[in-house]
Parts: sequence; C-alpha cells; structure tokens
Amino acid sequence: MKRRRFGSPDRPLPANPRTRRRTSKILALLAAVTGALLVPVTATNAAAAGTSYYVDCSASSNGTGTSASPWNSVTAVNSTTFTAGDNILFKAGTTCTGQLAPGGSGSSGSNISMASYGSGAKPVIDAAGATGAVIHLLNQQYWDIGGLELIDNSSSPAYRSGVLAENSSGGVLNHIRVHDMYIHNIAGYGGGWYATNAGVGVQTDHTTPVSTWNDVVVENNTFDHVDRIAVAVTPDADGQGTGLTTGTVIRNNTMTYDGADDILVVKNDGALIDGNKAGYGGAKSTCPPSGQYCNGASAGIWMSGSSNTVVQNNEVYCHVNGADGTGFDVDWGNHNTTFQYNYSHQNLGGFLLVMPPFTIANEPTSTVPSDGTVVRYNISENDGSNSGCPTSGTQTHGGGVLHFVGGVPNQSGSSSAIPLFYNNTFSVRDGLSTPILYSRAGTSISGALSFQNNAIFNYGSGNYFTTTGSSTFSNNLFYGNHPSREPADAAKVTSDPEFRNAGNTNTSSSYTGKNAYQVHPSSPVIRAGAVIASNGGYDAYGNAVSATAAPNIGAYNGTGGNLLSNAGFETGALSPWTQASGTASSVTASNSRTGADALTTAASGSGANQSLTGLSPSTTYLLTGWGKVATAGETLAIGVKSFGGTETYTNVASTSYSQAAIVFTTGSSSTSATVYCWKNAGGTGAGYCDDLAVEPLSSATNAVTNPGFETGALTPWTQSTGTASSVVASNSRTGTYALQTAASASGAIQTVTGLTSGGSYLLAAWAKVGTAGEEVAVGVKSFGGTETYLRGSTTTYAQEPIFFTTGVSSTSASVYCYKNSGSAAGYCDDFTVVKLP
Repeated sequence: MKRRRFGSPDRPLPANPRTRRRTSKILALLAAVTGALLVPVTATNAAAAGTSYYVDCSASSNGTGTSASPWNSVTAVNSTTFTAGDNILFKAGTTCTGQLAPGGSGSSGSNISMASYGSGAKPVIDAAGATGAVIHLLNQQYWDIGGLELIDNSSSPAYRSGVLAENSSGGVLNHIRVHDMYIHNIAGYGGGWYATNAGVGVQTDHTTPVSTWNDVVVENNTFDHVDRIAVAVTPDADGQGTGLTTGTVIRNNTMTYDGADDILVVKNDGALIDGNKAGYGGAKSTCPPSGQYCNGASAGIWMSGSSNTVVQNNEVYCHVNGADGTGFDVDWGNHNTTFQYNYSHQNLGGFLLVMPPFTIANEPTSTVPSDGTVVRYNISENDGSNSGCPTSGTQTHGGGVLHFVGGVPNQSGSSSAIPLFYNNTFSVRDGLSTPILYSRAGTSISGALSFQNNAIFNYGSGNYFTTTGSSTFSNNLFYGNHPSREPADAAKVTSDPEFRNAGNTNTSSSYTGKNAYQVHPSSPVIRAGAVIASNGGYDAYGNAVSATAAPNIGAYNGTGGNLLSNAGFETGALSPWTQASGTASSVTASNSRTGADALTTAASGSGANQSLTGLSPSTTYLLTGWGKVATAGETLAIGVKSFGGTETYTNVASTSYSQAAIVFTTGSSSTSATVYCWKNAGGTGAGYCDDLAVEPLSSATNAVTNPGFETGALTPWTQSTGTASSVVASNSRTGTYALQTAASASGAIQTVTGLTSGGSYLLAAWAKVGTAGEEVAVGVKSFGGTETYLRGSTTTYAQEPIFFTTGVSSTSASVYCYKNSGSAAGYCDDFTVVKLP
C-alpha cells in the first residue's frame, strides 16, 4: 500500500532567470461542493490587448521576437516578463533545447498563452536531461499552455517534470491550463514525490498561511513514458494543513507506460477526473537518494486528503505495480468520493483499492477514515491479473476486484458512513483466482459496507471476505462459480446475465470494451435490482435510472434492444398491448416477476397481444418471456403468430415463473408479427406474464447436429454413463423420432463445436417424463462456466431454455438429456443451440 511518509522532498529545481516575480497573498477561497456533481467552469483566454512573441529555434540568428524576426532560443523567453494577453508562439516543426521559465502572470479573462504557429508537427522543447521542469512557473497564474511536445530524457533518473506550476505565495493562485500537449520520456524517480516528478505537476509549497490553487485544467494531452506520474495536483509533501485546491479538472488525457501512477489529487475539493485513458503504468519504483521521499507502490487514478472528488468515464488497464497495482484507489482522509462510469481491466492489484485510516507523521488527515465513498456503474473485467497484457508484474500484497488494505473504513456521523457499492459489473474469466472482495487483513475484516445491484460474473476461483459489521448484500447477481464465502443475499439472481460478449477473448492486449457488458433483452438482470436513493440518474451507457422504479442489476440499465414496448408492463397500463379475443386481461401491481406490475389474465380464454411492425423479411428473431399459472396443471401460452410462418408457442404449466424461448423467422415478404400471452381455455385460475422480449438474431444456425433425432440414429450423440438410451419412433414432439432414456441413470450427450469464446448462447430443448412427478434434465456443461441444467416433470413436452456464456478459452459445449432416477423412461426432442448477437 502507499505509505505516505511526509518529509519535504529534497528536490533540485532549475534556476529561474526571470527578471521579475510576482508574489501575491490572496485569502483562500474554499468552494464547498456538497451533493451535486458540478463541473468547474474553465476560463478561456479572452482576446485582450497583448503582444505575440515568436520563437523559431531553427533560425540562424536571434531576432527581436516578431514574426519577421523571431527569437531562436529559450533564453530570450526566460529573460522576459510577460503580461496579460501576451502570446509566446513556437514555430511548428522545430526543436528548442533547454528549459523554459518565463516570467509574469495574466489576469482574469486575459491569460498568457504559450502555443505554436505555422503548420507541421508540434514544436519540441527538449530539456536534454536537465534536472527540474521543462516548463516551470513559480507563483504565476492565468497561464494557458498548449500544442507543444515536451521531452526530458536521461539514462539516470532525477526530479524532472514536463510542466511544473508551483505556488508558494501563501494565498490562492488561479487558472493553470495545460492542453493538447505531447509529453513523453520524462526520466523521473518512479518512487519519488509526485508533482515534481510528473508530466504535468501543479504544486502547493509549504507556506504559512497555506497556498492553494483554483481552476486547474489539464485536458486533451498525450503522455508516454513519464516517471513518476502523468498528472499530479498535490502539495510538495504531506502535512500541508487544511487548505484545499479547488476547481481541478483532469479530463480526456491519454497515458501509457507511466513509471508509477497516472493521476493523483491531494488536498483538493471538488476535483473532476473525467474521460482519461491510462495503460501499462506502474513498472518503475526507483527512489531518490536516501533520506528523501520513497514510495514504490502505485495505482492508476487516486486521491487522498480530498473532498467531493468525482472520478468518471475513465479507462485504466494493465497496471503492473505489485504493491498496490489497482486501476483506482480511494486513499486516506477522503470525504464524499464518487467513482462512476469507469472501465477497469487487467490491473494487477484489482479494480479499486480502499485504504483504511493510518498514521502518517505531520498529517492528521490520514487518521480520518475515508467516508461518503460511492462506487457505481463501473465495469471491471479480469482485474487482479495482468493476463493478456503485453507486460506484467508480480503481486507482493495480493489482489482482488475490490482490494481492501485493512478493514472497511467506516465513519459514524457521515451522510454515508459506510462505502456504497451498487450497480457495478465485475467479470472474472476462467483460469483466474481473483477474489471479488479481498483484504490484506484476512478473510474476516472489521467494518461494514453496502453491496447492492452488482452483477458478478465469476468464472474464476476467487472468493470473498466477510465483515464483522452489519454489511448489506441485496439484489446482486452471482453467476458462474459459487465459492464458500459468497455472500448471503435473499434477492440474489444466479442465472446467466446474458452479456453481449463477456470476458477478455484475446490473449493479446486487446479486450472486449465496456459495450460487451450490455445485456440481451431476455437477461434476468433487467428490472431485478433494488431502488436506491440519489442513484446518479444514469447508468454507464447514458440510460436513465429511475428513482422509483426497479433498476437492472449491473452497470447497464437499458432494455437490451427489446423490440417490444412496455415489455414488463411497468407503465401500469396495457397499451400498446391489446386485448386478445375472449375475457379481458389486465395489468396488476401483483404477481410480477420483476418490477411492480405484470399481465394478469382471466381464468379461461384470456390474454393480450402486441403487434410488432418494422421487422425485416426472412430474418430470424428470438421471443422470450416468463409465465406462470395460479392453478397447477393449467396452461398458459407464450407465442408468436402472423409473421409469415406457422404460429409457434410454448405452454407454461408451472405455478412459479418459468421462461419460454421461441425462435421464429419472418416470411419473405413479412415485416410484422403478433406476440401474445394467452391463458388457455378450461381453467379456473388466472395466468400471469412478465418480462417479454423480442430481439433479432445475427445467425439462426443451430449448432446441434441431428437436433431432433430425425436420422433415426443416435450419432453424433453419445451415451451418457449408466444405462443406454435410444432413438425411438414414438413420443416425438415434432417429426418421427425422439430420444428415449432408460428409467434411471440414462441419457445422451453431444459436444457442439465451433462456438465463439466469450459468447452468449441459448440452449432450448423439450423434455417430458413417462411417469408424472419424475424428472428428466436438459443441460449444458464443459463450456468454461458452471454446468447448468433444468429439470422437467410433466408428462407432456415442456420447453427447457438455458442461456450460457462460453469461457475465454472455450469454443465448445456439451449439451445433454439425462434421466437421473425413477421407474419409467424420459424423452427429449428438438434441441437448439443458437448464438445471441
């Protein structure tokens, strides 16, 4: 973990040749941001009266700084004190050698700008291995620096930065903006202090009263091979008191191979870290000479001693540091930190590090537990391992998707005394041992947390910790392997979430992208979550999240591309469904499968239709839906008609919700279909339907060979262990033949090949038993996940649909029909395995 030893780092800085320094003492203005996630307003460089100075380091002689007679070195820039509205322009396609330390400050609405002129590549400022910053500002404000390339490479590390803005004024300095830069090969100390060891460092020096910044913007830059860190907005050491920098925005930057961390804010209030992409960081831990600050641990994006930080829309991947190594980190002494909409994958230590309070010399904030932490709508894919990355590290402190250094930090009296984890999606591929909840303190830790509506797709073997406090676990999905300490959750879902393309399916550095974790409209996570107050209003994909209606489980809150409207009847009304002929049906706030409402039919000859228009001719679609009956033995049909083919339906005879799945293909000229839920005639109790869905299939190819046994022979099916099964010319559902098992320990299995790794599939088959009450199972195994099966116990054919997702290294699956025990045969027919798009 990052042990912050607070001693002032002994860092050499470049000599400053400026002719005049402006030192101001302004009372600190601390903007208290509470509740709302506000984006600070960025000042723009107004068209003020100022002078443009031109620099062309390829010119043979030094000029006067005009466009016709440019300066030809950094010396003239460093010898000038600039004023509001001035522009310092470097010629595109040229290289200047040396360090820049221009004098002067702009004013509100009239910044000093450093940029380029002419066409061609960004002008290069190469400090040629000098110690210190390539561009250094000291006690200066209202600067806008953009469009340059900065280098300071060396075979040996030292305190070096690309841009370093320092405040030792004892007051507030305003507006430093660094944008559209290419900053690379900054040879700093991988284990040294932060802002003086950065691509862009904005620093407050030890002063009394405390110095702070306001309106710091670092955006649209590219960083590569920067040691230690790409962007740091921090004090010059720990123990800086209570003064907080305000208005920090770090957004839309790209970072690769940072020596240690990628982004850090310390002692900030209201910082926004948004839309950055950082990969392959954390490989270096070289420390400065003995007696100076040394910390070899690193994480991607983190904060400490800060309030109201928002970290959103970032992607961090393949961080290789073995001491921490997570994509994100909420460190010591933070208040109201929100992580949302981030995508983390293949980070060695995990997705998120959570630090407990601990003692740091001269830093009382470190002993305060971070409180008000909210982690929502994030996606973590294969974190806890560098598998698939071009570089990798070795864990020294272990790893987990959620990686706690000690107990759970809880603070009484806070508006959120325990950390809230909700509506995140965590995926761990087969072959990994990453725990979902991990602590260096052991398998049972102090404190409590709230864990709701999270989708956990765990094909790995990792486990969970337990807490001694009263943690809340509700409405989560736990799919795949179920280790011994999987949390108890009365409202848990354990079915396949039907992700679009789960898991990292490539052993190179490629990855699926967060869109893979949207779900199909038949997914069991849709509307299966619990309502959470102050939920942010939107999911990771921009879909609205209601404050009153049940959300999905996981980071995706959409409908999965469902072509049906009001598919779960959650409007509370029937429209656009219409009454089928017969006794009227209704929408009621009872007997729902998910959400609040469901369709309730009358006892006999009752139901509802929905007409779908705008379909494509000769196209295959999947209809799914859930139904049940009030009276056992009666039947309810979910089906489709008027699509240019033969009406197709599935009868449901269960008193608990069971799923139907129907594949249908529109006729050559058909662009519509009618979907229905219908309670068959002759019953005495109501029927119920909920969560219907229709989606197009990209391919209707059935992966099963001899799926209906119509060859009259078993091949390529093979016998299961036990008593032999056979193909018989009786008891078929369609056609002539069906599979007949023996009375017990009997069945047949087929290995289907040519599947896509990380792909979602539907297995649909039909089964019945010869003796009521006995059971025959339809199932799938050996696909990279946990074996899944459904048992049928009716004497008429009933459909058994199973959704499954292949593992990252799996391109086949074994489907089967099996009769476990009993006194009479079982029967199976019409197997289908089809890939979902």
